[in-house]
Amino acid sequence: MKDLEEKYVTVLDDFQRTVENKIRNHKDEDGFPQLPAELSEEDLSNYLFDYQAALDSEGTERTRYTIAGFLMCLPILILSAFRDDSLPFKGALNVLAAIGVGLILFLLYRILMKLMVRSKIRRANLDYPEAKAYVDRVMAFE
Repeated sequence: MKDLEEKYVTVLDDFQRTVENKIRNHKDEDGFPQLPAELSEEDLSNYLFDYQAALDSEGTERTRYTIAGFLMCLPILILSAFRDDSLPFKGALNVLAAIGVGLILFLLYRILMKLMVRSKIRRANLDYPEAKAYVDRVMAFE
């Protein structure tokens, strides 16, 4: 029965719920890390919420594809505002160059989002060092 509980408890597969479910399912087992006295349940919950919010700030896959499509179309739309004889290349090369610029814009967007997520995670780790240490011990428990 315990195997079924552990298997079907997690509906959402995110970091916060994974840690919370692992604590709930294994807290009575021998060798499982216990919540330190200097760490309150509220601080642990706040840390997990901040960490998950940082991970979620990157957006869903659908959102990323939407932004990619927009950033790839944007240079083409801008290119269409100019006359053909004023463009740097002739024919289809202008469109290919615009698509290349769109890909570069999307790459820059992804790099900035990754840096922002790392910054938020680092901030959560600095704000709650005891919670981070406890969560690391929980995740290392087998």
